[in-house]
Amino acid sequence: MRLLWTAAWLLDVAPKKEKALIDPHTPSLVLYAFAGGGQAGEGGFPEGGARGNPCQLSLLSSAPDASPIPDCDTQCLSWRIDDDVCALRCWSPADREIQLCGHGMLCSGAAWLREGQTLSQLEMNGLRAAFHADDDRYWIGLPSISCSACRVPHWIGEFFTVPPWRAAEAGDEDGYLVLEWPEGFDLRSLPVPRYALYRRTRRALIVTARVRDPRFDIQLRYFAPQHGVPEDTATGSAMRVLATYWRNRDLSDQLSAQQCSHYGGELHSRIRGDLTWVGGRVSGISPGAAP
Repeated sequence: MRLLWTAAWLLDVAPKKEKALIDPHTPSLVLYAFAGGGQAGEGGFPEGGARGNPCQLSLLSSAPDASPIPDCDTQCLSWRIDDDVCALRCWSPADREIQLCGHGMLCSGAAWLREGQTLSQLEMNGLRAAFHADDDRYWIGLPSISCSACRVPHWIGEFFTVPPWRAAEAGDEDGYLVLEWPEGFDLRSLPVPRYALYRRTRRALIVTARVRDPRFDIQLRYFAPQHGVPEDTATGSAMRVLATYWRNRDLSDQLSAQQCSHYGGELHSRIRGDLTWVGGRVSGISPGAAP
């Protein structure tokens, strides 16, 4: 797939001053995955759009032998392992290594392309994902994940006073629990479940609902306090799950989603064969720009 011209603000990145790394001579970039569309405003963000999920990224010449210094953003280290394959490792702000980091993968792929490198695959913790750029979006292709309907757990009322309509599970016991509310329900009204959730489940919670909006098919939020992420800003791994969940609920195999976090995210999915493609825009900010 060819990489078409993108607006300069999409990857207007610059080295951050001595903030991150294993090697102080290796510059880091601050990129934002699943940012909204529109014209670039102050600081490089789209005016009136979602900020997206921040990633502090370093491109290395070889695999790292240590983890980065903890920071307030997700930290990712990426290096080349083949002519068109790059690997990466990512850590949450709580200094926990992330098994599958969708926004880290998206930012890593975009950054390597910015460097003029060829890239068709990304590898993270043994999982290889396809990668390509299309217009102003970047896409990662992951093996589709199964999603099975289940009863709404009895303990959900401890965290949400308005009960969901439906529930489903994806992955193993450290996987995901999907909770669906009726169309038009205000997901922003749900409280963040905080760390008490660990007493009930190891699964991250993905809450979702259909929306009446010409720009989006669904909305979502993502909570994983058991894993050091009370609420995520824009979550590619959750969109991968919801692509299957909503197809099982007779929606299209191609979706646009709004993540209703504080800063917001805009995510897209499309199921093609055995792969679920998760995509979005990547934007960057200059040093000193206000988030």
